[in-house]
Amino acid sequence: MDKETAERFLKKSGSHKVMTNNIIENEHGFMSWDLDDDSFVCLNVYGDGEYWDKYMNELAKQLGCKKILGGTTRKGGWKAFERKYGFKLRGYIFEKEVK
Repeated sequence: MDKETAERFLKKSGSHKVMTNNIIENEHGFMSWDLDDDSFVCLNVYGDGEYWDKYMNELAKQLGCKKILGGTTRKGGWKAFERKYGFKLRGYIFEKEVK
């Protein structure tokens, strides 16, 4: 992945780094993913969302997954995933400083 693409992703997403687990990169952008039990876990996606939604669904099916999980740090970002791609809000991720 070129540096410019990574920087654009980080700025747009609010993420601190690009997760490189199982990264797939092509003319549509990139996606990294992992597996957790029977779930396909989408770590980072950048580029053509329609393409990556179809791609991850097919890949998850081939891997025998029953669910696709993902998250976002963008304020209100989950609403777009709900509206555009049929995801449902399942929970929240909590974070706390170690004292």
